[in-house]
Amino acid sequence: MPSEHSSISITRAYVCVHGRLVHYRTCGQGPCVVLLHDSPRSSRLHLTTMQFLARRFTVVALDTPGYGLSDPLPARDPTIEDFAAFLGETLRQLGLARAPLYATHTSAKIALALADAGGAMAQLVLDGLSMPETPADDAFIARYMRPFAPDPGGAYLAAEWSRQRDMLRWFPWFDTRPERRIAMEAPDAAWMADYGIDLFSAGPHYSDAYAAAMRYDPAPALARVTVPTIVAARRDDVLHAYLARAGACGNPMVTTQSLPADTAQWRKWLLNALADGARETALPAPQPAARHYTDHRGGALHITRSGPPDDQPWLILSAPTTLQAHVWGRNLSRFCGVIVPDLPGFGESDPLPPGADLSDFAQALSEAIAKMGVKRVRVLGIGMAAPLAAALAAACPDRVAMVAIDGLPPIGRTFGPNLYPAIPFDALAGTHLHRIWHMLRDGETQWPWFDNSPAARRRLPPILAADALHAALTGVLKQPEHWGQAAHASVEGNLATLWDAVNAPLVAFRHADPAYADTPRLKQARLIARPDDTAAAAHILAHLDAAQPEAS
Repeated sequence: MPSEHSSISITRAYVCVHGRLVHYRTCGQGPCVVLLHDSPRSSRLHLTTMQFLARRFTVVALDTPGYGLSDPLPARDPTIEDFAAFLGETLRQLGLARAPLYATHTSAKIALALADAGGAMAQLVLDGLSMPETPADDAFIARYMRPFAPDPGGAYLAAEWSRQRDMLRWFPWFDTRPERRIAMEAPDAAWMADYGIDLFSAGPHYSDAYAAAMRYDPAPALARVTVPTIVAARRDDVLHAYLARAGACGNPMVTTQSLPADTAQWRKWLLNALADGARETALPAPQPAARHYTDHRGGALHITRSGPPDDQPWLILSAPTTLQAHVWGRNLSRFCGVIVPDLPGFGESDPLPPGADLSDFAQALSEAIAKMGVKRVRVLGIGMAAPLAAALAAACPDRVAMVAIDGLPPIGRTFGPNLYPAIPFDALAGTHLHRIWHMLRDGETQWPWFDNSPAARRRLPPILAADALHAALTGVLKQPEHWGQAAHASVEGNLATLWDAVNAPLVAFRHADPAYADTPRLKQARLIARPDDTAAAAHILAHLDAAQPEAS
């Protein structure tokens, strides 16, 4: 799988366009070029290509709205022209309106529509442009774009995995006749894993640009475009057959190229194709937004912020996923400022080195908070992240104003490797998806997740909403080897002395739930009865200073 931690560093950031966040990756030095991806992919598609092009260019790869980490467009059924207009504004805000633009498959139509609407890119490279004589009808599109609909039981996992595999075998994927078989080499497991990440990241929005592209006829725009345009396709591309129609458009600004299937040769061709018109451009510094990245010495931390301005926002920590943190964040942000990080090793946050302990995680969080310009935080540690909240308070007493604990399971005991194991990728049956899903669900219904005994049954209402579980699953998919890193650091920590080192005010919710079993051991904490409803618990926490609930 391509790495963002090679000798050529790739930076991730967001830009806010019309109130919506666009996620992008960038690397390299020199003149700027822009890369767009097909659907349902994201800029992850271009990781290796970015590192190759970085020898000559500053490379910027965007996530199309609704894909990767970019917010979807507001329209229910956006058109290619909608995507094109939004792309134009995004490029303008990044100072890249004139940069050479590479686009493939779905994004080739978006880029072409932008050029047709007056886009000023110095060079337009369209790699794989679908040009059927008759655009697909609505019935075909509806069948091809069967809704991606997560359900609480997880049945959609098998359906989407089968569709992913079939899309690589037949066109259309639901027509399994031998004559509809795609003549291409089967992708390797790394490619399949990356594709799955992008498909599940887009989720219900996976078809937004895809369906729009099927409805869009590029022929009129190709005949009118006034910027230098190359329409190309590799010989093993299912869209290679459309090169002839593109070449017959009658526009002298358009040339066509048939490319070899070899990836190395294709990358060399792309390096030269983007050279015309590329010029030096200084990208604007990323501005803080609802989601952003914050650096620390170990890498980048992905942050979600919400709620009103607050000089002591709540930093909400949960491990191994952010499932509980985001539920708390939605409720607590009604009253206070909230910061929810993907802890290192989960989701979009870089992992720490193997063997990292609680002090390493605390150091990373402290540095990230400082980079954000936040002087003091109140810290909420949930479950397996409770020791991390204590470690942060002990290491940074001047930065932590209060510590609250929502659940302290008996993590000092030996659970072995089954607690939060690495998830092996299954390119055949997709069992990795089901394993993650049921570990997440079981963690909501019993503690620990693999204990089916009556004593392990949880007493709090479980979070089993399909969208919440799907978001957590996607975070695990992105780092299946590291997702339990923060939780394992808690298991290995010296908990006997950890809590004694916390000098900040300490409060803890008590409950009969087994994931709260060790809460009574926090002798120095103010214990508060935990309501079953998280919204009610958030109200208590937000008004501690005013209400001062009774210890119990």
